[in-house]
Amino acid sequence: MKILVLSFLLLATTACSRSSVMMSFADTLAVSKTDEYFDLTSQQKEDLKKDLRQDIDALKKEFLPEVAKTLRRIESEVSKGKIESELIATHFTEFHVHFKKLTSYFANTAVKTVATFKPEQFDYFEKTMKEEIKDRSDVEEQNEKAFKRYRRSLEFWIGGLSQDQKDRIQAFLKQNPYPVKLETENKEHIVKQFLEVKTDKEKLKVYVRTLYLDYEAPRLPSFTESLQLHKKAFQNFLSESLWPTISKNQLENLKANLISRAEELEKLAQR
Repeated sequence: MKILVLSFLLLATTACSRSSVMMSFADTLAVSKTDEYFDLTSQQKEDLKKDLRQDIDALKKEFLPEVAKTLRRIESEVSKGKIESELIATHFTEFHVHFKKLTSYFANTAVKTVATFKPEQFDYFEKTMKEEIKDRSDVEEQNEKAFKRYRRSLEFWIGGLSQDQKDRIQAFLKQNPYPVKLETENKEHIVKQFLEVKTDKEKLKVYVRTLYLDYEAPRLPSFTESLQLHKKAFQNFLSESLWPTISKNQLENLKANLISRAEELEKLAQR
């Protein structure tokens, strides 16, 4: 169920960073992460890495230029002045579409790989997931992680945050906490669905393909609704609370980073 998850994270990060090295080693790291959940055999590792490399090569040529184009358009809009709520919502939606397309590149590889799993590998996955979910039971700790995640994401684009800006993020999360409990329940729900079809190869393939082509479809409706409300609140926070505090230096950092990362993506697509 977690096949290639690290690939998505690595490639999404690469899509906004200067690390061509990460792109080069994304297949190796993704295989390693998948092994943590399914205890892969040597042959499975070899086959998965080969298939992943082909997926990544296709992604580089087709997907990265699209993301680069989006980054350049955002830079142009930022240069024109204030970022309005409607514009931020548009770009959130745009990157959501990008991410859905990103996961689709790995659908065939995921289906092919999961079809080779033995019963003991599903048991290994179930045990690993139970431990992981248990470790996420501390709501306060998960909310602190959410704060760090938002802070790092913003610093990635605009540079260091002021104390006031950090305080604003904390205040936002206090009023609009990330739906940690529902996220945990959703994870348990997805794991249960996955394990329920493990003995039926055809149903298993259909379910895994769905996860990669429309990963929101299997989610608990309650989690989907709560997450959408949180995202909407965060979009409003960015435009109404954070944006007015952006310094001239942070604004210049943002424009420079958008352009430099678009250029890096365009270079990666040529390799």
